[in-house]
Amino acid sequence: MKLLLATLALWASSALTQTPPPNPPIRNIYTFPPNHFIENIAVRSNSRLLLTSMSVPHLYSINPLIPNPAADIIHSFANPNNATGISGIAEIAPDVFAIIVADWDLFATRAIPGTLAVWTVNFNKAPSQRVKFITQVANTTIFNGIARHPTNPTLLLAADSALGAVWKVNLLTGAHSVAFSSPLLTPTATAHLGINGLKAQGQYLYFTNSAQGYLGRVKIGWNGEQVGAIEVLSSASDAGADVVYDDIALDLGHGGSGKVWIASHPDYAVGVTLPEGSQGVVKNATKLLNPTACAFGRGSAKERTTLYVTNGGEFLPDFTLVNEGVVALDL
Repeated sequence: MKLLLATLALWASSALTQTPPPNPPIRNIYTFPPNHFIENIAVRSNSRLLLTSMSVPHLYSINPLIPNPAADIIHSFANPNNATGISGIAEIAPDVFAIIVADWDLFATRAIPGTLAVWTVNFNKAPSQRVKFITQVANTTIFNGIARHPTNPTLLLAADSALGAVWKVNLLTGAHSVAFSSPLLTPTATAHLGINGLKAQGQYLYFTNSAQGYLGRVKIGWNGEQVGAIEVLSSASDAGADVVYDDIALDLGHGGSGKVWIASHPDYAVGVTLPEGSQGVVKNATKLLNPTACAFGRGSAKERTTLYVTNGGEFLPDFTLVNEGVVALDL
């Protein structure tokens, strides 16, 4: 998710602690105009990409299969909803997506208290009927990564990067509360985003903690409660001294073996092989520009081996944010 925007200007170089694999081809899909901080991504079954931005209140759709695609606005959550941007997005049913909307303080990466809300967008309905308000969440300032509960379809789970907690939201009633919290999910004194990326599979939640610098997982119960110890699967420092984990994409079998890809600042995509935890690092300082999230394509066999990575962008000397967008890694 979603790192302090001011840190996007920091581009330190360091020697990697592992030998990188040959870099896969990286294709530019779309570059946004200046000052569109692209935050998260989901992929529809028809291969269309859905992108969120924390600096504009629009949900975007891009067709990555055609040359020079446009970024179409699916819906704008501007006033009277008091929204300035969207953070997390997750598919909760076939072609139905939950999103997190708020009035954001971008440099603090926090929502203005009382403005954070959960909405759904249902592409099975007519455009005028697609968008539905679920609930307002008054007692938090950030839902970062979100995921539908892996076995309970009524629950949305959300990473609270400030409190170091996972929330649960009942998608039918709007009822919400903290499912569990842990010191292993909190931020630190020097880095303000704790638990960040969030995905669910099997009985587990997989997540990153950007501040503490690790990829982890935890077994959860039917109501979203923690039922097992938090497991540390890999450390960002083992991928590189300047690597900061952000959001994730899962490519795992039913037993949990496979690979987790992590969009990582400042210019990395990191593939963690499980269960051993070895890391392959893709570095590209011209095409991976403060990556924020990633997701595999859907549709053809080629799409299913394409990893789409969103770029937060980079600051010019006058603090104009440029080169925000989405690229494709052909794995």
